[in-house]
Amino acid sequence: MHVLVIGAGIIGVSVAESLARHGAEVTVLDMRSPGRGASQASAGILAPFSEADPASPLLGLGRRSLDLYDEFIARVREASGLNVEYARTGTLEVALDENEREHLLRAKAWLDAEGETASWLEAADLRLFEPTVTSAAAGALHIHRHGFVNVRALVTALVQAARLAGAVFEDGVEVAAIESSGGGVSVRTRAGRVLAADGVVIAAGAWSRRLRIAGAGPVGVRPIRGQLLHLRATAGAQPARVVWGTGCYAVPWGDGSLLVGASVEDVGFDEGTTVEGVAALAGAVAKLMPACAGASIEAIRVGLRPIADAGAPLIGPAPGVPNVTLATGHYRNGILLAPLTAALVTGTLLGAN
Repeated sequence: MHVLVIGAGIIGVSVAESLARHGAEVTVLDMRSPGRGASQASAGILAPFSEADPASPLLGLGRRSLDLYDEFIARVREASGLNVEYARTGTLEVALDENEREHLLRAKAWLDAEGETASWLEAADLRLFEPTVTSAAAGALHIHRHGFVNVRALVTALVQAARLAGAVFEDGVEVAAIESSGGGVSVRTRAGRVLAADGVVIAAGAWSRRLRIAGAGPVGVRPIRGQLLHLRATAGAQPARVVWGTGCYAVPWGDGSLLVGASVEDVGFDEGTTVEGVAALAGAVAKLMPACAGASIEAIRVGLRPIADAGAPLIGPAPGVPNVTLATGHYRNGILLAPLTAALVTGTLLGAN
């Protein structure tokens, strides 16, 4: 089976690797190089219990995908021969006032009821557990099962593993239109080139909405801009785990850098950086971890996260359009949901798990 995957972000490359590993002929098309869209502005946090409300369908998806992550990373490392920085040291959600403290204590009670391991740290214990956090904190919630992954390294390893399994990647290709029939699907690029395949996977993130699909309306996603700071931490400013406050989160890397994110801005397809966005993140991380006020800014990353109109990721056959499968609309959770999405799409197209 020949499958065209449109989009080479974390979702597209995860799907491509899985399909190729299960024997499909795979071609990946993207207007940029792999991982240069929303994925480049992801801090790589794996935190379903922080990202989703108890009643959200996203929570169940996130839990299932997190359960796959250890095996997913081990397999990608082995298949690619590349290292991927990955840690399950938990997330530390910090309360900076009494209202936030009460909110986190309610979250702790809910996690206990769900059977999830989480620890509450009073202010004195918090200073011992994570000395980088402000002494003004009113307590913190440590959710043990959470973690993080280096997204750039993961994308690189997935592309390598997919190529070794036979997948082909074409950069600089922008798809304009898709036409499906009972016998297959054809894809037309903006340059006028036409490609035929047995099936197509739409994994173009926020750009999925710009694809014209014969017999269907636009894919129900829209872009939300996120700005992220890449800092070089000063001595004593590097936390041992993900630290989360109301205004930002911070993710430590083994090379001494710190990723701080992320803004949430409904500005259409504008991928620019702003003084306001950078200042808000810098101020929030300095309040949360005061030593970070002296950190240097190495880079500012920007990505357009695809939020689905339906409120949950679009994964599975496109309604009413044969041979077209959706894998988009993951918003802030594309990294977390990558292994599960790849497994679900592979099952849909090949009947494999």
